[in-house]
Amino acid sequence: MDQENLPLPPDADADAWRQRLVSYYQQNAPTKVKMVNSSMMSKYEGRYSALYANLIKKYGPPGAPIAQPVSAAAPSSGKKSVADFAPEFQALIAKATPSLPPRTTTTVVTDKAGDATNGLETSTFTVCARVRPLLGDEVGGAGENFAAVVAGPRIPGDGGAKAYTEQMLLCAPKVGITGKPKIEQAEFNYDYVFGADSENEEIYALTCKPLLERALNGQVGVVFAYGQTGSGKTHTMNGLMDGLIDSELFSPATEVTFSYLEILGDDIGDCLEGVGGQAKPGVKIGEMLDGSIGTRGLSTKTCANPGELRALVEKAKASRSTAATSRNDTSSRSHGAGIITCKDLATGIEGKLYVIDLAGSERAADSKNHDAKRMAETKLINASLSALKECIRARTMASQPGQGGIHVPYRRSKLTLLMKDVFDIGCTRLCSTVVMTACSPLALDVAHTGNTLKYSAPLRVALRRGTGAKLQRDKLDPALWSVAETLAYLTEAHPNLPDPETFLGGLPGVHLCALPEKEFYTRAAAVGAPVEVAKEVYLGVWTHISDAKTRKRRPNGSIITPEEEEQDRLRLIREKEEKAAIWAEREKHMRSEF
Repeated sequence: MDQENLPLPPDADADAWRQRLVSYYQQNAPTKVKMVNSSMMSKYEGRYSALYANLIKKYGPPGAPIAQPVSAAAPSSGKKSVADFAPEFQALIAKATPSLPPRTTTTVVTDKAGDATNGLETSTFTVCARVRPLLGDEVGGAGENFAAVVAGPRIPGDGGAKAYTEQMLLCAPKVGITGKPKIEQAEFNYDYVFGADSENEEIYALTCKPLLERALNGQVGVVFAYGQTGSGKTHTMNGLMDGLIDSELFSPATEVTFSYLEILGDDIGDCLEGVGGQAKPGVKIGEMLDGSIGTRGLSTKTCANPGELRALVEKAKASRSTAATSRNDTSSRSHGAGIITCKDLATGIEGKLYVIDLAGSERAADSKNHDAKRMAETKLINASLSALKECIRARTMASQPGQGGIHVPYRRSKLTLLMKDVFDIGCTRLCSTVVMTACSPLALDVAHTGNTLKYSAPLRVALRRGTGAKLQRDKLDPALWSVAETLAYLTEAHPNLPDPETFLGGLPGVHLCALPEKEFYTRAAAVGAPVEVAKEVYLGVWTHISDAKTRKRRPNGSIITPEEEEQDRLRLIREKEEKAAIWAEREKHMRSEF
């Protein structure tokens, strides 16, 4: 008898039994090897001998497997699966795939920042989707390894109510009750959709380059990738980081620093100080007294040239937490955030660019064999992704007319707290965020990909101008001021500013609001004003912007003034007191009757 098939002693430990079970499955039921995991070993602890005996009854002695009965779903029953019709499905999907015309716009990220439906939109979200190509043995593979998710039509906008839109097509393969193959199509609308033939350079030019320009101007840019594990998130984010390294980021006028952290629940590590492929733990994220976000214990490295930044990025990649899953041998098990800070040496103003690679989402079928630690990780990942979605939705609602008082729960997770500037309505600088939805093309993953698209597509708020909404004009909103009104404000509110007309340079209010902070310093210096005055003007304008964003309106679009709001408050108190008096009188009569 082979040594590996000899009976184990009664006191054999769990590791010995695990090796024996793996060996047995490899010989008698190779497709079941994955069942031997920590969950199984815990379940049968102390009963391994009985388990082994049952397996021999079911599959036969080691090396001599018993033929298994054909299941009801096997081809012999007459019922066919998606895999049986793979060529037919591929033909149907090819027929449904449109030929794509050239894009009619390549400036969505920039244009959204100028959409002033309700004054200046201080935080915008450009929502995109990318489907990766087939990889390795998926190409020409059997079964359900064929592409069922493709780039769909590009729908031109008209500059008005009709928004420019690109669609992702999900072609779910189904075998009908008659046994014939069919596909069920679903369309999902995005700002940009990148097909399997799209390159990282194209994605960088359309989505990340505008964010870099914002960071160099002292503002905030964020790009993050969301999607199923193995769908190409990390590949996309690495490509964008490569584009940034080779961009116009470095100049004699700018100091560039870089940090990289990973987040898993409340545990945060520094990937630039990691040792042995592990991030250094102990980083804390919290709010400072002035409302800004601080990261205690996170190292910040100054980069003088692209080569130094590239070396730091490579070190950060090596320190990310990864683990093998059923769909990806090196799945990211934490959210990784690269933070590039661009400091203007003349004014000291700092802009930030966040490149965030979110941990991969998993469906229940992919995580059923996880051990307790891996399941806990999955729960933390899902909780933070849920918080991120709620923050984007709430921040989008808060930008709509009449939605003053909307709470954005960015303190719910460390990830969204790190991105406070994006979600805080009172933030004093412009923020642009790009959401990149990564999709697997495989028919095997259609259900999970559908959930991914259903998660991200509703986050998109299409760019629309001239919608005809009848809103009462907010006279205190600087984004709606004419040149004359803006000049009047500068003259009256900032008497220490010399020559406000030259400072303004003929700009209307919305253009003044959109200027980066360092431009205020440049214009102030040109008219002989000190830095303190420039800062005063900038903060004054942004105070008005923040107030306008939270101004309350009635359903008909009219503004509720503070006086009217106070009258409503007093009316509610009065009505409450009257009701209390009525109930007190009723209770008095009831007591007298008894």
